[in-house]
Amino acid sequence: MAGVTERALAAGREALTANDPVAAEGHFRAVLAAVPGQLTALHGLGKALHDQARFGEAIAAFEAAAATGQDAARGRYHAGLLRLLRGEFAEGWAGWEERAAVIGFPRLGSPLWDGQPLPGGRLLILAEQGFGDVIQFLRFLPEAAARSAARVTFGCAPELTPLVQPVCAAQGIECVTGRIATEGYAAAAWIGSLPRLLGVAPDGFAPRIPYLEAPAAAAAAWRRRRPSTLRCLGVVWEGRADHPQDHQRSLPPALLAPLTARPGTLLVGLQRPPVRRAPPAAVAMDWGPDMREFSAAAAMLAGLDGLVTVDTAMAHLAGALGLPAVVLLPFVPDWRWGLGTERTPWYPTLRLARQAAPGDWDSAIQAALRLLAT
Repeated sequence: MAGVTERALAAGREALTANDPVAAEGHFRAVLAAVPGQLTALHGLGKALHDQARFGEAIAAFEAAAATGQDAARGRYHAGLLRLLRGEFAEGWAGWEERAAVIGFPRLGSPLWDGQPLPGGRLLILAEQGFGDVIQFLRFLPEAAARSAARVTFGCAPELTPLVQPVCAAQGIECVTGRIATEGYAAAAWIGSLPRLLGVAPDGFAPRIPYLEAPAAAAAAWRRRRPSTLRCLGVVWEGRADHPQDHQRSLPPALLAPLTARPGTLLVGLQRPPVRRAPPAAVAMDWGPDMREFSAAAAMLAGLDGLVTVDTAMAHLAGALGLPAVVLLPFVPDWRWGLGTERTPWYPTLRLARQAAPGDWDSAIQAALRLLAT
């Protein structure tokens, strides 16, 4: 029986990787029929149902996994992500908090902040996960500083520091990078926890847009490098290779060719190194190799007329800068993009072009073309 179960689990995982969630569901259900409550199968079933947009059933599968008491944080985390995707933020943020255990955040040397004032104390807020996550949640730093009444230190990656430093300085927040000692603070928090700690509701996602600013001189210099008479669109076709959903959110760059169908349109590559797949022939200019950190990326975006990108940090950067962009999304997107609409409350200047079926990038490209024409 054990051998049959392991083969069925392996077949389910392979089907998920091949973007065949229906087959994956069958394999995982077969395991559960033979071994009720089998943890790996419950998680696999949840993912297979997630990929079919059967979100209520997926939540039930993940909650059943959590109820086994084995690796309960993982089940609560994935159920929380789905609740956030559906706009159920109170329950969603609670599940989101399990990410520290699931992803394996380092242990902090100071107590976790509970969102209460710390007058005269010191509060450490730390970046986490990918660059896009940090950019998304940066908007909450000023409110966290005001709510805490503390001296706030923000620790982030060196690639983001030149962009973030002016924002922090304007709010009296110390911005540091490199190895950060987490001891000796009154409290500490991960930046992704700020929405829950601050009680953010759906209508509170987009305060003070833009909340980042491109360096003006550098933006002007990049603007001079592009034809002024053409509509110049930046394009990004792949995300971080080690992202667990990269096979669903990145696309073959040749699929971007239809974006040049509109007369007077020129595509500019903005794929940040390292690049796995070279720019497509439709890209007339490639600025990506010069993108060493995010203030340079911001300047490039400010020098163009718009952006078409898969779900990467560049989408968040354009939104935080208040610049127009179209984001190409898989059939079931990451939680922060919500469901069924062309808009997101996180970033008013972004438009969302969604796949009509799993793996159908052609439909997303056609949706992007319609959005670019309006």
